[in-house]
Amino acid sequence: MKVSTGRTKRLVAAIASVGLASTVIMTVGVTPASAAACEKSKIKLVQSGRGLENPYYVAVNKGSAAFAKSVGLEHQWISSEGDSQKQLSQITSILAEAGNCAVINVDPNESAILPAILDVAKAAGAHVVVQWNRPAGVTPLKYGTTFTSFMSEDGKAQGYAIAVALFKAMKGKGNIVALQGMLDNTVAQSRFKGLKKAMKKYPKIKLLADQTAKWDQNEGQKVMQTMLTKYGKKINGVWTANDSMGLGALQALRAKKRTDVGVVGIDGLELAMNEIKAGNGKTGFIATTASNAHIQGGYGLAIGYAAATGSWDPATAKPEERAFYLKTVIATKKNVDAASKDLSIGMKFTDIWDAIGSVIPETA
Repeated sequence: MKVSTGRTKRLVAAIASVGLASTVIMTVGVTPASAAACEKSKIKLVQSGRGLENPYYVAVNKGSAAFAKSVGLEHQWISSEGDSQKQLSQITSILAEAGNCAVINVDPNESAILPAILDVAKAAGAHVVVQWNRPAGVTPLKYGTTFTSFMSEDGKAQGYAIAVALFKAMKGKGNIVALQGMLDNTVAQSRFKGLKKAMKKYPKIKLLADQTAKWDQNEGQKVMQTMLTKYGKKINGVWTANDSMGLGALQALRAKKRTDVGVVGIDGLELAMNEIKAGNGKTGFIATTASNAHIQGGYGLAIGYAAATGSWDPATAKPEERAFYLKTVIATKKNVDAASKDLSIGMKFTDIWDAIGSVIPETA
């Protein structure tokens, strides 16, 4: 079956960008048949994300390392540093080296870059497990077995749950500001929809402003400083789409001695959990999600490895094995001790589908 003209152009561009035309270009326009199972010694395990300066990706990498150790292999972490083209070039280079025995577990920097990543992997016959981010209509079932599996959090449910925790702490009324993730990001969009849903349930909550802080703690602090300058004491609560931005917002609030404001985030970062433990449950950092980062790193590689070794065939897999939401738990003052344990320690991979919360519909 031929690759579409659009996909061919993207693949040629991606390959040319790292000078690999001579090694991969011959496969353009052809969908490789199911590759033969790879010997364990030839498999290359790769985890791709933004950067290890972010505690979330540190937790992802711990999970990746735990799986690699469980099968007697090493894994390679590659940092995109928030640059989509860099991420594509890194993956293309690895595919030129490892070919169909590459197992790529990737959190695409932006949803728009994923088709190009998949096209390059398809030409090499590799397996790609994707976290969080994909364009509308690009699904494992539609794309084919190269797009081995997709896992994500139910962002709308997360955004809604932390918003409700914030609004309850505010006694159902007051003004909030919101710090969004990267706007061309599927999860950022769904989390913000969750906030909007919660606001319909709490009509006395007013959103003064929302702005992207690009998932980053320093950026979160800067954006929060700007909002404090503009809105001052009108701000009663801060909703953020991840803990890093929430921690940055908390720094800005403390610099202005605003200890009366509640902040919520998502990801279950250790620093956020510690803030919740030390707080009163009503102001400061009051809620996040229990982290699934270690699961995304470890189980993502485990699924790709199963496909590469032939122990699991994505072509005949159940729909919930190809695209699924992880189980979600909200962490507050009441349950923070249990929710904050480092679950990457002693991870077991006897059932690689144990992390499934629910199937992601094809239309989602």
